Amino acid sequence: MTRPDGDRDGQASSSAFRPDIEGLRAVAVLLVMAYHAGLPIRAGFLGVDVFFVLSGFLITGLLVRELGERGTISWPAFLARRARRLLPAAILVLVVTATVGWFVVPGRRLADLGHDVVSAAVYVVNWTLANRAVDYLASDAVPSAVQHYWSLAVEEQYYVLWPLLLIVATLLGRRLLPGHFDRGGGPRLGLVGGLLLVISVPSFAWSLWLTAQDPARAYFVTTTRAWELAIGAGLAIWGTSRLERSLSLLPIRYAGWLAAVGLVALLGAALLITPRTAWPGWLAAIPTVGTAGVVLSGWAVPANTVSRVLGWRPLVWLGGLSYSIYLWHWPVLVLGQWALRDFTTGWMKVLLVAGSLLPAWASHRWLEQPIHRASGWARGLGRNARPALVMGLALSLTGVAAGSLLLQWRSPFVTTPASGVRPDVSELGANTLPLGSSADAPLPEPGDWVTPDPLDAGLDRPKADVDHCQVDREAVEPVVCTFGDPAGTTTVALVGDSKAMQWLPALEVGARERHWKVLTVGKSSCAFAAHPAALWGEPYVECDEWNARVMKLLPGLRPDVVVTSANGGITLAPGDSRTDVLATAFAERWNELAAHGIPVVAIGNSPRSPNDLDVCAADHVRDLGACAFDKAGAIRGLGRQAMFLASERVKGSTFIDLTPVICPGTTCPLVIGHVVVHRAGDHITATFAATAADRINPEIDKVLARAALHPPS
Repeated sequence: MTRPDGDRDGQASSSAFRPDIEGLRAVAVLLVMAYHAGLPIRAGFLGVDVFFVLSGFLITGLLVRELGERGTISWPAFLARRARRLLPAAILVLVVTATVGWFVVPGRRLADLGHDVVSAAVYVVNWTLANRAVDYLASDAVPSAVQHYWSLAVEEQYYVLWPLLLIVATLLGRRLLPGHFDRGGGPRLGLVGGLLLVISVPSFAWSLWLTAQDPARAYFVTTTRAWELAIGAGLAIWGTSRLERSLSLLPIRYAGWLAAVGLVALLGAALLITPRTAWPGWLAAIPTVGTAGVVLSGWAVPANTVSRVLGWRPLVWLGGLSYSIYLWHWPVLVLGQWALRDFTTGWMKVLLVAGSLLPAWASHRWLEQPIHRASGWARGLGRNARPALVMGLALSLTGVAAGSLLLQWRSPFVTTPASGVRPDVSELGANTLPLGSSADAPLPEPGDWVTPDPLDAGLDRPKADVDHCQVDREAVEPVVCTFGDPAGTTTVALVGDSKAMQWLPALEVGARERHWKVLTVGKSSCAFAAHPAALWGEPYVECDEWNARVMKLLPGLRPDVVVTSANGGITLAPGDSRTDVLATAFAERWNELAAHGIPVVAIGNSPRSPNDLDVCAADHVRDLGACAFDKAGAIRGLGRQAMFLASERVKGSTFIDLTPVICPGTTCPLVIGHVVVHRAGDHITATFAATAADRINPEIDKVLARAALHPPS
C-alpha cells in the first residue's frame, strides 16, 4: 500500500506519489478559481477546505513515519522542508503584489495593502483579516490583494505547532505512559490519535458556536479550522496504524463507492451551498469528509474508478501547479481590476484569472522546482536545515520590507486652511447653504482644503459607533450610552440602526447649546420598528428581540423625545418591503412611545452613496466635483416615504427630510462647504452631520415645545 508520505520534497520513494491527490488539488484550485472569476460555482471557496484535509493527511503522514523510525521529530529539519516548499513562491508573489500595487491601488487602500503584505509575510494575515471582519470601522473594506494568504497562514501555523505538540507529547508520554511506546522509542499511534482528538473535538465545537455567533470572524481564525486539518491527520494516523498491523484499509468492493460518494459530496456542496451560508459550520463537514473518503479509497485501492479519473495526466499536471496557481490568481485578479477598473466586465474577471496561469507556471518552473530539487542555481541550498531556515528568514524579512514600503504612503489632501486654524462647524458644510434652499441652489466651491481627508472619510464616524455603543447584529441586549450634558434637564434619546446613530454629532451640538442629555440605543442593521425584521432575506430575530427590550427600557429612561432614522432598504419579513408595511411598522412603534408621552422626531434615510468615493477622490485630487453622483438614483427606494407616512399617522411626531441639504442640486456632491459629506456604506460623515445641527435641533425644539403645551393626560 502507498503510505501518506507527503508532498514531493518529502517522499521517500517514487511509490509514495499519489496521482489522485494531485488530481484532488487540481479540483480544489479549479473550484476556487471559478468562484473568484464569477462563474456559477456558488461555493467554490470550499476548495480551501479540501486543501486543509490534504495538508493534514500528507504532513501527518510524514511526521508519523519520522516518529516511528526515529522516536522523535527533527523540528528544524521539518521547518526547513516547509520553508523550501512554501516561502520562495509566496514571498515572490507578495513582493510583486506590493510593487504593482504601488502603481494601481488608490489612496488609503495602498496602506491597507501594505499592512496585509506584512501580515502575510509572517503568516498571521488570517488573524488580521478576522479582526478587520469584526471591526465596524473596517466594515466597508474591499478584499485585499493578498486576502487569499489567510489559508496559507492557517496551514503554516499548523506546520509550526503540530510537530511541536507531537514532540512535547512524546517527551511527556515516555515518563507518564511508558507502556504506550514501541521499542524504537516512538509513541504508539493510538496515543497520537488521542492527542489529535483533544485538539479536533474542541475545535469543531468552537467552529459550530463561533460560526453561528460571528461568521465573519469564524471564517478566518485558525481555531475554527483546526478540525479540518485534523480530519486528514486522523486519516493518516488511522490508516498507518492499520497497515502496521497488516490490516486492510478498506474492502475493495467498497472503495469505488466511497470515492464516488466523497467526490459527489465535494462537488455537490460547491454547487449547492451559497456564499451567504455561514462557514465553516457543520456544513463544512460535507466537503471535508468527502475529501477524506476519496483519499482513503485511493490509498486502499489505487485502481478504483475515481482515483483513475483524478489521476488523469492534465489534472495531475494542474495539481502540481495548484500552489502556484493559488498564490497568483487572486492578486492578478484584484490588481488587474484596479488597473482596468474603468473597463472591467464579467468576462474580464475570467480572463484575468485564466491569465494567472502564466506567472504561476513560470514561478513553478524556474523558482519552485530548482529549490525543491536543490538543482541548478539553487544547488547551494542543499538538504541541510540551516541554509533553508536562513533562506526562509531572509525571505520573510523581504516580504515585511515590501509591505513596509507601502505603509509610507501619505495622503495628498490638505485638511486645514493655510492659517492652520479650522473654522467652527457653524461656518462649514451644511451651514454654507441657505436655509430652505431649493433643489437648484448653487454650491460653494470646494476650496483648497477639505475635512475630513476624503481618503479617510470612512473613519469619521459618530462616537456611538466608535465607542461601540451600537451593538452588533448578534446582540439582543440594548446598550445605553450617555453624551452631552449628563446633568441636563432635557433628555433626547437617539434610537435605531447606524442610519440613526450617524446624526449623533448634530445632537451633540444641540447638547452644548441647550444642555441636553443625549442617550443612544443603537443596533447594527436594525430599524426601530414593530414588525418582524429580516436581514438579507432571512428572519432577523435578534432585531425583533432587541426592539422588544428597547421598548421595555425606554419608558424607564424617561426621554423627553426620541430621535430615530432607519435604512429604508430593510424588510420587515422575508420578501416584504412595501411602503405601507414599513410605515405601519414605524407608526406602531411610535404609538407605543406616544402612549408613554414620548414624541418622535424621524429623520429620513440619507441618500445612498457609492462605496468607492475614496477611489474617486484619489483619482481626482484636483477636481473633487467629478465625484458627485446622481441624486435621482441615490434617493430611490430609501423608505423615506414610509417614515413620512408614519409621522402623519402618529400624533406629535415630526419628519425631517435632509435630502436638500445632502444633495442640494441634481447631483450629490462629495464636498459641501469644505466638508466631505459621504462615507462608505451609505452614511454621512460625523463632521457633516455636525454641520446639519441647525436643520435638526430647531425641529426638536418645536416638538419639545408642543409636548410641554400638551402633556399626556
